[in-house]
Amino acid sequence: MALGDYRNIVVLTGAGISQAAGLPTYRGPGGLWNDPAKVALSDVSALRTRRDEACAMFWSLYTSAREVRPTAAHRALAAFEAALPETANYLLITQNVDGLHQAAGSKRVCEFHGSLARWRCEVCNAEVELPTEQAHCGQPMRPCAVLFGEEIPAAAEHAAKRALRDCDLFVAIGTSGTVMPAASFVRWAAYSGARRALLNLEIDDEARELYTECHAGTADELVSQFFG
Repeated sequence: MALGDYRNIVVLTGAGISQAAGLPTYRGPGGLWNDPAKVALSDVSALRTRRDEACAMFWSLYTSAREVRPTAAHRALAAFEAALPETANYLLITQNVDGLHQAAGSKRVCEFHGSLARWRCEVCNAEVELPTEQAHCGQPMRPCAVLFGEEIPAAAEHAAKRALRDCDLFVAIGTSGTVMPAASFVRWAAYSGARRALLNLEIDDEARELYTECHAGTADELVSQFFG
């Protein structure tokens, strides 16, 4: 069955799709969450106990992300979406907070873990898009990204569940598949009887059991081939 014949498509992306842009992964070699100090600052409790350090770390990630450009994989997904017939339902769920899918031209994006492009002042509750200064009302703003210990935004969770309920094609790209609840998406897709494809640098035994097909390689190589 050709990709153009599917009518309810869900794509899930993780940090691996942005690696070629120069952004680090989370759990791979050199990943952010391999550093216990960074993990501690990424917990929501750090906003109370170590706010300056926590916000400074995320501000550094935000400024780094603003300097990079979408990869070939980001652009391939945007082109695929643009070519879909009007009758097709499509949702790109990303665990990334870097905004590169939107920069590449993707329109139907569900930011499951929020975004570093938006920051919120917890004094006046103002939300700032692409801020140029970190402070607001005399204290560091926080990113509108989901920190450890926080719930997934209700709207994002609802959108993902609704799309997965009816999907006939599910493709996961550049994700380790270990972070809940996104790690359960492939199982939800299986309940719908969907074709399930994994495009990732490494494929483990569990993935081979959960997906109907697995392709090992870089995101830039695989996404362009799969969606070309």
